[in-house]
Amino acid sequence: MAWEIPLRTIDDPEELAGPDDVLGIVRVLTTGTQIFSSSRVDTVMGMALIHVDPAQVDPVGPGECDNAFTILRTLTCPWTEEQPDPRLRGFLLQSPDRMRLYVDHEEDTNVVAADVRPSGALTALLAALPSLIVEVERTVPGDIDDPHCSHLIDLTDW
Repeated sequence: MAWEIPLRTIDDPEELAGPDDVLGIVRVLTTGTQIFSSSRVDTVMGMALIHVDPAQVDPVGPGECDNAFTILRTLTCPWTEEQPDPRLRGFLLQSPDRMRLYVDHEEDTNVVAADVRPSGALTALLAALPSLIVEVERTVPGDIDDPHCSHLIDLTDW
């Protein structure tokens, strides 16, 4: 199935829909059962094509996984050509609002696990993460029950 979503609004043809608007519409279209009039359904390259009228769709805001995706995208696709620092080695969603990031820093190959809260202040956390993972005082004391890292840092309340 394919959707054709106009990027210009009917109310103001000069105004473009933003990425959050389009994502909100796609969230609605991919959730639950949708009924479209036959005048809005077509076919293209063997797929059903739905001509979406944004005025008829009430966009849905971000879900709980969107912030986790933002963290992962930022760590894997930096805006610069340089190697990301810290480098993401893996992740584990532990609950809807707790995520463990496995990262390493510069030339150090020891993997650090950092527990973060996706609903927290993401911009500040992602900007400070390179310096936070090397602060020894943030290390969780005692043995950690995670064979994928050398030590754990709890940043859920940061």
